Amino acid sequence: AFLRSTTGVHIHADLIVGLPGETLESFATGFDRLVRMQPQEIQVGILKRLRGTPIIRHDQDWSMLYDTSPPYEILRNRLLDFVTMQRMKRFARYWDMVANSGNFHETTAILLDSESSAFAAFLAFSDWLFQKEQRRHGIALERLAERLFSYLTETKSIAQQQIAEAIWRDFQRAGRKSKPPFLQPYIPDSLKLTSDSQTKSAGAPKRQERHLTPPTTHAVG
Repeated sequence: AFLRSTTGVHIHADLIVGLPGETLESFATGFDRLVRMQPQEIQVGILKRLRGTPIIRHDQDWSMLYDTSPPYEILRNRLLDFVTMQRMKRFARYWDMVANSGNFHETTAILLDSESSAFAAFLAFSDWLFQKEQRRHGIALERLAERLFSYLTETKSIAQQQIAEAIWRDFQRAGRKSKPPFLQPYIPDSLKLTSDSQTKSAGAPKRQERHLTPPTTHAVG
């Protein structure tokens, strides 16, 4: 919290799914607490059983079962069954695509604010997205943006204009100039972010730059 409030350091925090003794509920509590601290990225990782690491001492007590092929990710344990672990793998992948990428800075905030728990909000979206796509990889950016639009407007009943403008600002913040076709009915050509209204950091990698504080003025055509 100190680093976030007083420095410009880009904070990449890590949470691991599948640790012995961790329930889905306790993981959710930790995730929500970390989200409130607002690190720029939260990497949700799946526990791996690397050779020589002390995690092996918990295998029997917690019924830890790992994939026998690299990267030796956990498949289940006594508190998280196989189905739940697969669900969390999807959560981790989609979180990286939506939140960590910085491509949907403003839209992610709206999504997480749609429930009292940020974890519950994103898990619901993750379940919905997998039901629609039936895959974790190979989802194009514009398709993902359209899925976010559909979910937030249809499932969460948030105003279409609000979500369309948030997604368009996110696209422009990331330096994209081409307007996705699904936004055309909502976004007039006059709705733009000028380059001097964006916060930039000299020399920052593109992914980190997308996480910088977004502009607060919303132009409406």
